[in-house]
Amino acid sequence: MRKTYITTMPDQAGAFLTASKAIAECGGNIVRVNYNRAVDTRTLLIEVDATESQQELIAARLKDIEYLIDDPGMRQIILIELVLPDKPGSLVPTLEVIKRHEVNIPYINSQENGTPYQNFKMGLLVENTAEIKDLLDDLSKICEVRVLDYEATDRLLDSTIFYVTFANRLRELLGLSQDETNGALSYANKVMQVVDKRDEIPEEVFGQIERFAQMIMDNKGTQFDARVTKRKLADKLTMYMIEPPFGCNTYILEYYGALLFIDCGLGCFEPEMTELLDDLFGDFANRRKSVIVTHPDIDNAGLVRLFDTVYLNRTSYSNYSKESKGLPSYRERNPLHAPYNSLSKILSGYEVPQLGRCVVIGGRSDDDPLELIGSMRFGDWTFKVIEGEGGHSRGETIVTCPELKLAFTGDLMINERGLTDLQREFMELQPHLRCSYDTNPELAAVIRKELRMELGSYTICPGRGAIIE
Repeated sequence: MRKTYITTMPDQAGAFLTASKAIAECGGNIVRVNYNRAVDTRTLLIEVDATESQQELIAARLKDIEYLIDDPGMRQIILIELVLPDKPGSLVPTLEVIKRHEVNIPYINSQENGTPYQNFKMGLLVENTAEIKDLLDDLSKICEVRVLDYEATDRLLDSTIFYVTFANRLRELLGLSQDETNGALSYANKVMQVVDKRDEIPEEVFGQIERFAQMIMDNKGTQFDARVTKRKLADKLTMYMIEPPFGCNTYILEYYGALLFIDCGLGCFEPEMTELLDDLFGDFANRRKSVIVTHPDIDNAGLVRLFDTVYLNRTSYSNYSKESKGLPSYRERNPLHAPYNSLSKILSGYEVPQLGRCVVIGGRSDDDPLELIGSMRFGDWTFKVIEGEGGHSRGETIVTCPELKLAFTGDLMINERGLTDLQREFMELQPHLRCSYDTNPELAAVIRKELRMELGSYTICPGRGAIIE
């Protein structure tokens, strides 16, 4: 165990030597020392690693030689690093926060490094772990905080440092802004509350969230490897299927230059998807294009900002309307799904669709598991739009074309055998982090059974995995 001793020494040669010998003779190991003659010629802070019985001997010995001026209790020094803009006054708000919390700074060090930022190392003398928790939370709202070294005195402090370290790793992986990092930290706390109720190990769950972030970065840029399938459905009508490294499939119908998408994937892959679509269609930005959203989950509708028109049902429109007003989405009204969903928005660069581009096809009016809510034309073909009762997600939509015997099911149907290892890993992360893959698993099972019966002779374009013939 570690303790920090606040000692007073005589202002003479060999004073620290005397303290060092006393500690060594009792079996203690000095792990950190702080002394600044310019500030105080007599006060010395010594952090010692020793057993409990050895600490008792050390305290008694220092008291005997009249070096100990305060009961060491469980005091310790947490060494942190603040990353601040290299400009006048940037340190002041952090010092004001530290003063407001009445925490002493026995050590501070910084030097410009030729970058737009300065790293200020500080030692914070911990006497009240609850106060330090609040202090770290407040500092994290101002700037990046790195905890360099500490000895946890209780779970409260340990959890706080865990949160801050976790948020900083996400910041470094994804290049998050300060506000985004603050949001990630807040939602991480909420995920922890859900995890505690399930008696799961927090480190494992947070490791899975960090794995999500790492998966994004590992598949950006030249590492983006999407599987593209092309097939001719009829004269002048071609379908493309894009299977991204992970997340939902994107389907594209092309007819005389017009493009109709069914879902569009994660927002974090916008540069990669735009480049791919340019390769497929040429000058994608200036093509006529619209998208049907099968349900308003983040990995199905993360790129709707790229489209001129977004077709959706009334439930999905209501979901986006709530989000545009800063209200919780339907997923986020479920306390088990909310923290992970909100955190995923930050990790994936999600933006709420512009309501002015949305066109409502129709909405449910009865209690059937599957209800026909409308239809739409694309080229010479009619596509029926069916809304489910909300087994997988509120607003779940199935799009069928009886003439082509083709059905787009979103995540109500997936092809597990057709998943890559990475796609399967991503699918396994989601139910664990939000407790279930479906909003209502029992209802989802009923809807899927009815879908299989009604679409027995159709070619199925599932939300994930290869096409099912």
